[in-house]
Amino acid sequence: MTIAANSPLSAAEIEAQRVAHLVLGRPRPKPGRNKSRKGRAEPIRLAPGIEEAVQLRERWSHKAQGTAETHEHFARAARREGSMARLVATGAIDAHQLAAAQEIAAAHEAIVAEVAVRTARLEPRGTGGGPLAASAAPIAAVIRERAYTKWREAAGPHGAMLLAIIVDDMALTHAARRWRLSNRRARSILIAALDRWRRC
Repeated sequence: MTIAANSPLSAAEIEAQRVAHLVLGRPRPKPGRNKSRKGRAEPIRLAPGIEEAVQLRERWSHKAQGTAETHEHFARAARREGSMARLVATGAIDAHQLAAAQEIAAAHEAIVAEVAVRTARLEPRGTGGGPLAASAAPIAAVIRERAYTKWREAAGPHGAMLLAIIVDDMALTHAARRWRLSNRRARSILIAALDRWRRC
């Protein structure tokens, strides 16, 4: 059952729309012959609450898997700007400090990542020979881990707050409130820690 956009709906009509579109998942009814001034048929508007749910389903109807709500949640999360990006936008930190924060986050993720299952090949392996044939990736990982360990020790009692801001994307103001610091003090600790990363 569909009603024109401006006409009031009775409780029975709203319930009929709710069952048809929210419970049974029926698509929006096709518009009739009513044309707008632009010559196109106006889409039929449903009752409040039902209209929004149908719009959400229509917005994500091209996705084969997952619910519309799941896709909307992840799209919102992807659009949300991170706490470090907001600090750069406000001028609290510069691009070099943002790069340091990204390196710290990458080092932290590499260190705390779960051990992956690896496969083995039981055939002879040749690297091409020579004393310089060692892979650069394990060496870089060791250097990054040493720098992170040194940085974390230098952070002292503020390490948990710094990781919450840099890795867990907690807003600076929330972190300051949680660790009972002023916003200015929390920002100065963060800036000093990001500058320290280059020296580590």
